[in-house]
Amino acid sequence: MNATVDMRSIVLRWVITCLCLLVIQGHAYAQEDVKISKNSFKTGIDIGFKEAWDSVKEGDRNFKEGKGTYPVARDHYLYALQYNPDNAALNYKLGVCYLFTDNKYEAINYLLRAYILDGEVSGDIHLLLGMAYQLILEFDKAMEQYNTHSSQLDPTEKQAYSKTLAKRFDECMNGKNLSRNPVRVIIQPLGEEVNSKYDDYNPLFAFNDTALFFTSRRPFGKAKRNKIDNKYNEDIYSSSLEGGMFQKAIRYDKPFNTENNDAVVGVANDGNTLVLYRGHIQGGDLQISSFIPEKNSWSRPRSVTGRLTSKDGETSACLSPDGKELYYVSRNSKLTLGGKDILFSTLDSKGKWIEPVNLGVTINSPYDEEGVFITPDNRYLYFASKGHTSMGGFDIFRSERKEDGSWSDPENLGYPLNTPDDEVFYITDQTGSHGYYSAIREGGSGSRDICKVVFLGSEKELVLKTEDQLVAGPDPGLTGFLIIPELRDLDNSLLLSGSVIDTTDGVVPIVAKMEFYDPSTGDRKALSISDTTGSYTVSLPEPMAYAIEINASGYLYYLDILDYSSVSGDEKMRKDFYLKKVEVGTKVVLDNIYFQTGKAILRPESEKALNQVLRFLENNPSMRLEISGHTDNTGSLRINQKLSRDRASAVVNYLVGKGIPQEMLESKGYADTQPVAENSTVEGRTKNRRVEFKVLSK
Repeated sequence: MNATVDMRSIVLRWVITCLCLLVIQGHAYAQEDVKISKNSFKTGIDIGFKEAWDSVKEGDRNFKEGKGTYPVARDHYLYALQYNPDNAALNYKLGVCYLFTDNKYEAINYLLRAYILDGEVSGDIHLLLGMAYQLILEFDKAMEQYNTHSSQLDPTEKQAYSKTLAKRFDECMNGKNLSRNPVRVIIQPLGEEVNSKYDDYNPLFAFNDTALFFTSRRPFGKAKRNKIDNKYNEDIYSSSLEGGMFQKAIRYDKPFNTENNDAVVGVANDGNTLVLYRGHIQGGDLQISSFIPEKNSWSRPRSVTGRLTSKDGETSACLSPDGKELYYVSRNSKLTLGGKDILFSTLDSKGKWIEPVNLGVTINSPYDEEGVFITPDNRYLYFASKGHTSMGGFDIFRSERKEDGSWSDPENLGYPLNTPDDEVFYITDQTGSHGYYSAIREGGSGSRDICKVVFLGSEKELVLKTEDQLVAGPDPGLTGFLIIPELRDLDNSLLLSGSVIDTTDGVVPIVAKMEFYDPSTGDRKALSISDTTGSYTVSLPEPMAYAIEINASGYLYYLDILDYSSVSGDEKMRKDFYLKKVEVGTKVVLDNIYFQTGKAILRPESEKALNQVLRFLENNPSMRLEISGHTDNTGSLRINQKLSRDRASAVVNYLVGKGIPQEMLESKGYADTQPVAENSTVEGRTKNRRVEFKVLSK
């Protein structure tokens, strides 16, 4: 593409509304204002009430401010829950916090408990449960909850919600169909050098793929929160690419970043011109900055305008490879068919853009479209849509240009690239062999992460646009636990069912997350969640030995090996699991924690066991643990005391480095003062050399 067309492609990238609003509107849901009353919260016990009620009030304040402070509200509510775990409204609000932050399983746990405590805790309890089940791929359970919600609406409400609920049912049916036939794709978050626990999105390559610009909503200095969702405003970051590895991301200073929303939305091929977005709540401005070689610095950004903008706002755009066709997403109420649509314009003989037209009902649905781009061969159009056969939120679709210039019916790119959450906008490197986009994936750093995408096989070749793409901001905090299936020629699956039960009396059912792994590789093979009756059903892909890990809030994690290697395919089996409730003072020996001999340096093979503790703490964020180191009686007490203390500290440092708050943990070294076996034998000394955790508070 020549320099003139290059410059035109830059100038014609715009946004008129905050980037962070792109996906928020599609997921905007105002849950009911359920109040935690002081009288219903107080149990009659005065001890601890004042502190707990102060936490409720602080939680309510953060809850009311918006989703950006839901994690803060959640932590206050969890503290208050220790005083009164049987308050329905408190459990409801905890469920909402988890639903719109990081853990849908905990959302289900608390929402179900709220409903059990008070069947009329809120009118939307079943709707919220349906949303949570849909996000974890439990589509049948989601539809059951949506049906229950529908049955409880009065005629006026039912008519008002009919289209919304019908859309939800369609998404669940689409999800069932798509997840049964997964595409062969590898999706890998870029890691902590690029991603943070906050939203990271809008990847954009520059400088011949030597750097990646992106937008992040992580706090920096006196960062301000956006009044729309109470998350931090957007800032521009970049990560250099050296030897195939992304380096630690850096934040740009002025004039690129301001106190409002800022993003890089365009880069010239030579890397010497940047298009920046400057946004605030009511609108925004595109500005250009040029690199000045003699000063080795960037010029102060200057404003540009686009001839095709409307008062309703535009969010993203792309040019055809020859620069003569423009595709862009607009809210222009005069041209759109519903929500945001893809519009189209071409250059006339004088080099000016003609009046745009709607791309038509084949591409544009009654719902929002976003993130349009066209491939280098001008053959395929890729875009995100909430309509068509979406399994929830935005899904990525592809349409092929026909010989007459029209477009084929959009094809969903399939699961697991698409999920019930939002998947919007991705780019490729210059070779087109790898894609990059922003999504919420299990195993990521927190909220929305920038991920690398590699398609395997010929049916879904990664044939994408290599031009710069404008990516707008995502919806806060939705996530899900997604199964990456293994492809099989024959169906040798095993159906396992049973219950998860409290060991206290063998009757109390538990809502728990159950994960099945290949013990030889550590790859997860299946996942299930037990319901309010404790019942679960899971399809295991083939006869083999499985390592199972079960996590539930308030219970010790469960680990075991299930040997089904000799079971025939399609056989139905039953297995019940019993979990032990966590009590203050409970001690657990951390098996398979290994250190270098005589040192407090963790060996790599300790990672699996440490990550089990990590998941336990993530499921119980109000808990405090003591991590303790112990030795046998070999050597001096002074040396053993230091070694045991340092090893406990090493475990704490690992967990804190993975995002566990420091205040949840403390470390102590006990040397040989707390033996669990005789030191007179090799076996006894081996047992005494251990790391434990003890529950200090729940």
